[in-house]
Amino acid sequence: MKADLHLHSKYSDRPTEWFLRRIGAPECFSEPEDLYRHCRAHGMDFVTLTDHNRIDGALSIAHLPGTFVSAEFTTYFPDDDCKVHCLAYDITEAQFRDIQTLRPSIYDLRLYLIEHDIVHAIAHPLFRVNDALTVKHVEQLLVMFNRFEVMNGSRHTRAGDLVAAVFGQLTPELIAELASRHGLSPAGPTPWIKRFTGGSDDHSGVFAACAYTVTPDADTTVAFLEHLRAGRHEAGGSPGGSLRLAHSLYQIAYSYYRSRFTRGGSGTSVLGEVFKRLIEGAERAPAAPPSRLRSWVERVARRSRLRKLSHTERTLVEEFTRLRERGVTTAAGRRPTAGREDQSFETACRISQELSYAFVKQLMAHASEGRLVDGLQSLASLGTVVLGIAPYLTAFGMQHKDERFLQDVAARFPTGAGLKCRSRRRVWVTDTFQDVNGVAHTIRSIGSRSQALGRPISVLTCLEQAPEALDLDLVNFKPLGFFALPEYEMQQLAFPPFLEVVEHIEHSNAYEVIISTPGPLGLAGLLAARLLGLRTCGIYHTDFPRYVRCLTQDEMLEQATWRYMQWFYGGMDTIYVPSECYRRQLADNGFDAAKLHVLPRGVDLDRFTPAKRDPAFWSRFGLNGNLKLLYVGRISREKNLQTLIDAFRFVRTSTPNVDLVIVGDGPDRQSLEAESADSHIAFTGFLHGEDLARAYASADLFVFPSATDTFGNVVLEAHASGLAAIVSTDGGPAEIVNRNGSGLAVDVRTPAPMCAAIRELVWDTQRRRDMGERAVETARQHRWEHVVERF
Repeated sequence: MKADLHLHSKYSDRPTEWFLRRIGAPECFSEPEDLYRHCRAHGMDFVTLTDHNRIDGALSIAHLPGTFVSAEFTTYFPDDDCKVHCLAYDITEAQFRDIQTLRPSIYDLRLYLIEHDIVHAIAHPLFRVNDALTVKHVEQLLVMFNRFEVMNGSRHTRAGDLVAAVFGQLTPELIAELASRHGLSPAGPTPWIKRFTGGSDDHSGVFAACAYTVTPDADTTVAFLEHLRAGRHEAGGSPGGSLRLAHSLYQIAYSYYRSRFTRGGSGTSVLGEVFKRLIEGAERAPAAPPSRLRSWVERVARRSRLRKLSHTERTLVEEFTRLRERGVTTAAGRRPTAGREDQSFETACRISQELSYAFVKQLMAHASEGRLVDGLQSLASLGTVVLGIAPYLTAFGMQHKDERFLQDVAARFPTGAGLKCRSRRRVWVTDTFQDVNGVAHTIRSIGSRSQALGRPISVLTCLEQAPEALDLDLVNFKPLGFFALPEYEMQQLAFPPFLEVVEHIEHSNAYEVIISTPGPLGLAGLLAARLLGLRTCGIYHTDFPRYVRCLTQDEMLEQATWRYMQWFYGGMDTIYVPSECYRRQLADNGFDAAKLHVLPRGVDLDRFTPAKRDPAFWSRFGLNGNLKLLYVGRISREKNLQTLIDAFRFVRTSTPNVDLVIVGDGPDRQSLEAESADSHIAFTGFLHGEDLARAYASADLFVFPSATDTFGNVVLEAHASGLAAIVSTDGGPAEIVNRNGSGLAVDVRTPAPMCAAIRELVWDTQRRRDMGERAVETARQHRWEHVVERF
């Protein structure tokens, strides 16, 4: 026999969810009679309502067959006002009044329930109702109560699984220890044996009876309750989740909107339209085309209503109308969905993500044109969109806000140790993956080797076309659009489907989010980690503040970038930096030094080796047998290539038998190539695979004038190929060459120091060769396998 032992009607009217409080809605609109019919239609043999501290709803259906009166009481540990919800079943009106008097103390409430033989259970025992519940309180609950809700149809399975693992495997010795520690008397003759119930905890009327309690056969309510009292029951049904909770919140919000604002009229409210669309889920079939007169009347009426709205509201309604007419689809690659909550989520993704992208485009356009007032209006529109998806943000947050507490509970009890982490999975979020840069190279190298070691990391990207045939686990989200970075138009940033990113990370059951880039997808990953209570690990790959200064020559923008980086990385648990100098720099700029750890990069010694030297390699670029200076990297302003070219020209005045080879591409290539028209300077463009490895090995000296690189993967690749390196004294490359004396670090702000260093190593062949041997030894100390083990 089945009964949903945790169900709410319209008499539960004090919401705990932020979103419902924000719009002034009550907690529930469900009519008791409708809930009764719903439960019986969905296989429930008995029906009861458990409204918060009220029995009005239960009394209103008490005349119907198979019902009994129950309530969910809010009680407290009087020492610290920690809230706990206790379900009490089959109570009289007199008992309800007594309990209302006693419930301020959980100790008094418990004694009353035992003395009057009232069947009771602790609802969602690991949910911190007012964020005061601690492991100590859990220990006390284990001594005081023997029945707990393990299956809650509105909450994620994480807490229920932990309750089953810990509460279901207690021993007499442990209960005796806890009773002695807290000065409490255990309940019943076998207090180490706990019984479990299930209930939907539904407030919307949609998901009633999705979770329930099962007993042996019972012909009457009395017999059913006797099974409960004797502990002959177990939980059934399915647990909830974020999407189900969010759909319930939308249902309540729409019911509130309809009762409060329409009252016979249609009105124009974009939030009301959003709520309606999310409740309905899938698109309705298109109606027959209206007559020409009717279309004209509707257009006139719509314009009249729109004139009454603010600019922000008009923009929202117009964008919303455009989306309805266009029927946009969600990003490709999402797994098939079927339930109501899944359909609502698909609709929420369509509306919120498309609208957000539209308003961000407006904001960027207004900002670039200096139209600050219009930009602020676009920002206000974006804020309204956020309010529209607040149920999802609320649901994700509520489902996982207690994650750190659950980990503490798991650590306290031996039977919960295996559930301290949700899993061993990690997700790695990056805004750049296909670009030729250190970020993408690091992710590919660590990701593929982690996969080979049996510790896979899912890499999350946002690319127009996902790459194929990768030796790592990659999940790609199709971007809604792209933005070009100001002052660096070649670098495009994708606008990700942020709700889908959060939902995917939750569904993957990851325990940690690794974030490599502070761009749009990195922000989505950070939002997901905070909502889901996950550990966060930030990797500081790129010196963005110095990039901004190089590109704009604006110190205020540089400082603003520092503030953004401090905010972005500030809440993370761990921050990896590639070099000691950047660890010190971040600490000096307000980062928490205790979170900063050095994680250098690695190099593939099978790919980059002196054995690939080919004296004829350069002939394809029109170069002869001169000594070759090599640069590899992006060709852009922050790499300081003009200084290198100027230094090379000075070198040529006294040492004509040298060539400069620049490998790579970037926004400054065309201008530099035009200004440096010289038969001894070759721009090769990008080189990949074996061509790149042969280019390194076939050169004689590596020169890298960048002062903004946090590490310098290319320096390590050159070292592995047997090349000494000349680098800047600023940045990570200096640490590489100074470690074993495998090169020279010089001031690169002017050409003279670099010119002197080049001449010194060009003329002194033996010293250059000695440095080259030490360079290979340095590279051997930086195998990717060592980096992965450390990571």
